[in-house]
Amino acid sequence: MARMELWTGLAALKPKPEYNNFRMFEGKGAYVHIAAWAESQAAFEEHVKKQADELECILCELEDVDLMDAKMEQDDYPVEFIGIRSRATTHPEDTIFGTFHSWMQDDAN
Repeated sequence: MARMELWTGLAALKPKPEYNNFRMFEGKGAYVHIAAWAESQAAFEEHVKKQADELECILCELEDVDLMDAKMEQDDYPVEFIGIRSRATTHPEDTIFGTFHSWMQDDAN
């Protein structure tokens, strides 16, 4: 069995147009850091796509994907990574979402 590692990426999400009662975030879409345990980068990316679909979202893009430990070795990592990593460690089955940063216009993405 492959070794599970904590991966993170910056996801751009939009609510599915057919979903009328969407309340996860305000606006037309949002960027959010997502972390989850996975066997590889490809497995993490597939997991994020599935999670977005289950949350009635469209995954527009997923960028800056890397291992959480590698990201936190950089001087400019987001402070919220500390809490995200802590939650992921204590809840290894969960997908951990950071703060949603919404945009209000469709052409913002």
